[in-house]
Amino acid sequence: MILTDTHLAEGIYDITFDWPVFLSQLFGFGVIVWFVVKYVVPPVKRIMNNAQDQIRRQLEESDAAADRLATAKAAYDNAVAEAQAELERMREEARADADRIILQMREAAAAEVERVRKQGRDQILQYRRQMIRDLEQDLAAAMLALTEEKVREQIGSPQSRADSIERFLEDLEALANSGEARRLPQTERK
Repeated sequence: MILTDTHLAEGIYDITFDWPVFLSQLFGFGVIVWFVVKYVVPPVKRIMNNAQDQIRRQLEESDAAADRLATAKAAYDNAVAEAQAELERMREEARADADRIILQMREAAAAEVERVRKQGRDQILQYRRQMIRDLEQDLAAAMLALTEEKVREQIGSPQSRADSIERFLEDLEALANSGEARRLPQTERK
């Protein structure tokens, strides 16, 4: 088999090389490549650059957000620690206030107990004095009644009456003789 310029292979496949078609197709392919490079590649490149810039910004924002998150977490942990410390301080203050209030209430209760005791003692003293006065009055009345009864018994006898009258008359005579104008108290009758 002899190969000619236009025939490349014989047999099932009949491949021939046609230079004018090849050159026209190569020229068409060059025009398409030039058109793609001139008009398609710059917008695609711009879109890709914009997409890359947007992705870069998003990554930077993500890193910044991660930094802010770490800062916020540290601030949160710090705030929790400060809140715990403040809570403990408030608990201690509350305990101190409670102890102070309990102490004040105990002092107030002790003062009130002492006041009530003093008032009770004063009242008992007052009742005692009143009772002593009442007993003295009752005793004086009883003594007076007893004395009156004894005097009546003594005066009830005629001899006693005569002696009393005799003494009274002697006192009157002594009074008249002394010239005193004032009246002497009566002597005790026996």
